[in-house]
Amino acid sequence: MKTQSLYLLLATTLLLAANCAADKKSEAIDREVFVGVYSDLRIAAVETDSGSISFAGRDSILDAFGVTQEDLAIFLEAHVEDLEFMRDVWNDIELRMDRGDQIN
Repeated sequence: MKTQSLYLLLATTLLLAANCAADKKSEAIDREVFVGVYSDLRIAAVETDSGSISFAGRDSILDAFGVTQEDLAIFLEAHVEDLEFMRDVWNDIELRMDRGDQIN
């Protein structure tokens, strides 16, 4: 009986985790938006002497894309387990930075 309860608990936990991941994906910003925002943030940081961007600079870039820090976090949470997808996202960011594409 304990084994059945354990299996039921495990199955319920897995279903809830899958539902949470699906919810995060539906809330997440588009990949291209994330790539654009993140690469612009990195470009802006690299262009400073300190290597970090000011709060005002960060907020300006986020506003230009119409996103928040929370939107970036939700995107990462939604896709963190898809290693191939995230590898491709980081590659896109790197390529965009190499080209020097920047909205601002």
